[in-house]
This record gives sequence, structure tokens and C-alpha cells, in this order.
Amino acid sequence: MVSRSVNGRSAASLRCQVGGLFSRCSEQAAHVCQYCARHFCDGHAYFLAEHEAVCARRECREKWDDLQRHLGYRAFVAERNRAGVCGVDGCEGRWGYVCSLCQGQFCPEHLEERLYPVFDGYRRREEPKSVCQHCWERRKIWARR
Repeated sequence: MVSRSVNGRSAASLRCQVGGLFSRCSEQAAHVCQYCARHFCDGHAYFLAEHEAVCARRECREKWDDLQRHLGYRAFVAERNRAGVCGVDGCEGRWGYVCSLCQGQFCPEHLEERLYPVFDGYRRREEPKSVCQHCWERRKIWARR
């Protein structure tokens, strides 16, 4: 059970914040989601481990699942880079360009300069970045709030 106070209230008095306006859960909150910062009960937990807590909201589940895929992708790209080739499966081109996001190394065919959305507080702006296709596709999941 979370024991710290939030906005002057003890965490023990907080209720689960998962659900819709009329279907909100009434159970006592036990965790805080690492993605949306909502309080949730054990029944609405998608993933719990040591210092990680992810609620069952679709957006949060997708972010956690994406992160697991991304960690596997980064390991795969790093292995290919150690062999001296581009991070894309099946490409035997020599790497020489680095993805600004995953730090994987790719040949010029598999890295593209794009305007990538960056959030500065609650304001969204775009910055030019060299991005691989995998990282470009991830932006859709992480742009959701």
C-alpha cells in the first residue's frame, strides 16, 4: 500500500482512478501508474514489479508493451552493429549513421532525417532528428497522453 501523502491527503484515502466517468472503480488505490500518474487498485494493475507499476488503461498497456519490444529491438540492433553491419535485419550495408533516439547504427538507406515531435511540458514542437523506421513508428504510441 502506498503510504505517502498526495495533495494533503494520505494515499490510503485515495480511490482507484481507472474507469470512465460513470464506471469509475471504487476500490482503494494501492499504486501509481508510471505513465499516466493515476492511482489504481490491485484489480486494475497491468504490470507490477519492484519499482514499476502500470495501470490497465489501454494507453499505458501499449506503452509498457512497446517498451518491452523496444528493449529487444535495441539488443538486436546492438548485436548486428557489433558484427559491423546495419541494424536492419537482412541488410548487409556498413553502418555509419546513428539514430537520434535508439542510438542504433544504420546505413544511409535505413535512417531518415525527419521532424520528430518533442513535448516541452504540455507544448508540442518538432525538431529535426535522424530516425530509424522502428523509432519513427513508436512516436504514435508515446504521443498519447
